[in-house]
Amino acid sequence: MSIEYAELLLSRAKRYLESAISNLVSNRFDVAIVEAEIAAQLALKAFIVKLGFEPPRTHMIRQLLSFIIDNKLLPDKVLEDIKNFIKRNREKLIIVERARIVGRYGASSIDYDEAEITVNSAKEVLNIVEKLWRMVV
Repeated sequence: MSIEYAELLLSRAKRYLESAISNLVSNRFDVAIVEAEIAAQLALKAFIVKLGFEPPRTHMIRQLLSFIIDNKLLPDKVLEDIKNFIKRNREKLIIVERARIVGRYGASSIDYDEAEITVNSAKEVLNIVEKLWRMVV
């Protein structure tokens, strides 16, 4: 895997997030949450690729974050910050992880609050990835 591929995934993640925000504003909540989940997932996978690893074949945001922690891919202080982020945002991350299934196949409609939580949580993940990205040369 190359840095070019990592950059492609991160660029794609940013476009999915932009689209998710647009769809949230346009009240297309089901599409917004699916795109937000994809954005968060692609950003984390991009970072893992940048570090020189094959990303795990999962859609679970917490598992992708845990991959970084478990493989000690960053300094201990940064890994501790990631652990704390997971702990503080566990419920929100679960909502993001469910978004792809709920948005595509859910029998009930998605309301604004759930969509906003999903999009904002994906934004937080992308912000973290961008900070980590700058740390790694």
